Amino acid sequence: MNTIKKATILLLVFVAVGCAELKSIIDQNLGLSNDEIVAGLKEALDVGLDKSVTSASAVNGYLKNEAIKLLLPKEVKALKKEINNGSVTLLSGAVNVPYSKILDTYVSLDPNLDEDPFNELVVAMNRGAEKAAKKAVPIFGSAIRNMSFSDALGILQGGNQSATDYFYSKTKTDLEGAFRPEIKQALSQTKATDIYGSVAKFVNYEYEVNYLINTYTIDVSDHLKTNEFPATLDGYATEKAIDGLFYLIGKEEQKIRASPMDYASAIIRKVFSSDEAQSGS
Repeated sequence: MNTIKKATILLLVFVAVGCAELKSIIDQNLGLSNDEIVAGLKEALDVGLDKSVTSASAVNGYLKNEAIKLLLPKEVKALKKEINNGSVTLLSGAVNVPYSKILDTYVSLDPNLDEDPFNELVVAMNRGAEKAAKKAVPIFGSAIRNMSFSDALGILQGGNQSATDYFYSKTKTDLEGAFRPEIKQALSQTKATDIYGSVAKFVNYEYEVNYLINTYTIDVSDHLKTNEFPATLDGYATEKAIDGLFYLIGKEEQKIRASPMDYASAIIRKVFSSDEAQSGS
């Protein structure tokens, strides 16, 4: 092989090696690839989901966490307030019957209720959310795996829970549809559905008052202002249960962004300790 050919081959090898090294240097300077960003975000959401479901599905996971606890629907809350503060007056003020007394009689006759139907409903709803939360992993996990972040870098450089917020905005409607059957079943198991039905029927209760030698009937619906309720409880409970899980996922994302090296996942450590992630902190 003549000298010119040898020189040419050596030059090509040098160029090839130089290009590979140059590409490596460029890649390092440019930071993360889009695939790595997406993988890191999805892994963070997976970790957040797993820890959130573990927390929420524990006994008192919803009930004793004031940040995600399911409270009474606004219609039921309004009814409770009216019952606590109001009464029915008959015969030009000769007879005054507090709503609370009427409710006590109603509760004593209803097998679905005990002492305080409103507190019972809150407990039963939260127990239902805790039961259903265990079924959230495959539903949420599928949504995470199917995400396609066209603006992944923007999410990474966003606020402390921008990935969670993005996931929430893009998937909440579909997740509600998938999660609602689980909530409905859980509410039935905890008797929340029966309790809610009994509370709603109270507005149509007829209470009898004996005064002197006469009996008077109080039709509760004629006196209460609050007399309309959603047909079922599961829509409300589904929305609130999902909101609670997203709240916990968001908190976990904040922890990851603040201390990525505390996590075992290599991709989480790499992505969330990167300049791209730290620039958004």
